Amino acid sequence: MFRPKSLLAFALVVGTLLLAGTAFAQGNDRIIIGAGAEITTLDPRLATDVPSFERIAVILEPLVVFGYDLGLQPRLATEWEFAEDGSSLTFKLREGVTFHDGKPFTSADVKYTFEWVLDPEHGAQNRPLYEDIVSIDTPDDHTVVMNLGALNSFLLNNIARMPIVPEGAGEEFGNAPIGTGPYRFVELVRDDRLVVSAYADYWGGAPNVETLVFRPIPEDATRLLAFEAGEIDMMQAQPVPTELPRIEADDRFVVQRAPGTGYTYVGMNTKSGPLADVRVRQAISYLIPREAVVARILNGIGQPGISMLSPEMSWFNPDVERYAYDPEKAAALLAEAGIGQGASLRLHTNENAVRMQLAEILGFELGQLGVNLDITIEEFGAFLERVQTTDDFDLFILGWSGQLDPDRAMIRQFTTTGSANYTFYSNERVDELLSRGRLVDPTSQESIDIYQEAQAIVLDEAPYAFAYYTEEIAFSHPWIGGWNVHPYGAATYQNAHLLTKNR
Repeated sequence: MFRPKSLLAFALVVGTLLLAGTAFAQGNDRIIIGAGAEITTLDPRLATDVPSFERIAVILEPLVVFGYDLGLQPRLATEWEFAEDGSSLTFKLREGVTFHDGKPFTSADVKYTFEWVLDPEHGAQNRPLYEDIVSIDTPDDHTVVMNLGALNSFLLNNIARMPIVPEGAGEEFGNAPIGTGPYRFVELVRDDRLVVSAYADYWGGAPNVETLVFRPIPEDATRLLAFEAGEIDMMQAQPVPTELPRIEADDRFVVQRAPGTGYTYVGMNTKSGPLADVRVRQAISYLIPREAVVARILNGIGQPGISMLSPEMSWFNPDVERYAYDPEKAAALLAEAGIGQGASLRLHTNENAVRMQLAEILGFELGQLGVNLDITIEEFGAFLERVQTTDDFDLFILGWSGQLDPDRAMIRQFTTTGSANYTFYSNERVDELLSRGRLVDPTSQESIDIYQEAQAIVLDEAPYAFAYYTEEIAFSHPWIGGWNVHPYGAATYQNAHLLTKNR
């Protein structure tokens, strides 16, 4: 079983190496941003993770964006309207916008982006979010008409998550992207830095700071040490929970907090192996001491997990099985399933201190019942590749962000053919409900009933064990201005042109 060493001791060693390593000038024309993980790609058509999208947001832009209140705001589109019968969605595009190579932004770029994503041959995992778009017309350079096969009540939310690439962008686009955003790509050195420079002709006004440097530092304690030492100017990433009160009380630093839009969960392989038995999955859910995890590991950051929807959402089902910590019930379920002394399970996760501790807790609880949990910690990209492209695991610990509506929170993860159905979960009734949910008024009781029933089924069959709801926390030094914590982590830096630095 994996046993993490003291994070503080580890951080002191790695931190010393970090601060002595690659150095960046700390003038006011450069901001260093700490990140919790390396990107998987800078191509928004293929990206699925927050670390990638938070960097993409300074280079490329979608038609609409989520504001700080999570309402939709104009970006590359200035107006949009559904046809009265729901058969189409028309966008008026912002004029005078250019890509970083000087090429004008037009409706052809929008058409190309979404048609590329919708082409099954490209394997875009986000394709199901846009599959109700059956064709796209471009009457002129600044008008886009998306013709819809069916009304999708949540389509605009999904469009806000797809930045526009230039027409003709190919397979190598993710290594050196060209966008319309406030910063243009300069350099990507894997596991070290992403450098972007101000785009003087940005339609929203030239950025205040010339250069942004994103530094991936997976270890939370090491990243915090770099921040405290002034090697990082700002970051919105998982803190070391026990250190947060100290940082908040220190007037040398600025800490902002906001309710998050996601959760951390234990995913289970429902297709093969011991976790194909629903009783084993339910047992795992009963073995997570959620309140203790939030209180002791997270130091009060976040809330105990219940469902893929947060209790604040109108679609949340208050009557779902909440899987209160109950080792005796878990033991009985494992015994019924024939999982006894000497059994072994395999769990994978990435270099994230909280996830590693959650894995250790689950390993301890299973060990008390005579079941060994073999824990493997992987680099984030390798871990994602395992979960997204193989079934070579029993359990994994991962998270979702941006769960702002029930379609986003369920359609990809819990439908039989869902592109993010990493647990291989399948239930015909859930498939039917989630397809129907897109067709009804999201403010109606019918919509609430649909998603509450779907939740109840999924929670009972337990492909996920929901551990905790997240909270977004941003750290900066007083010399950084023009920045606010965003409740949707992927949108953290979408207004990077407003950043200032006066050190």
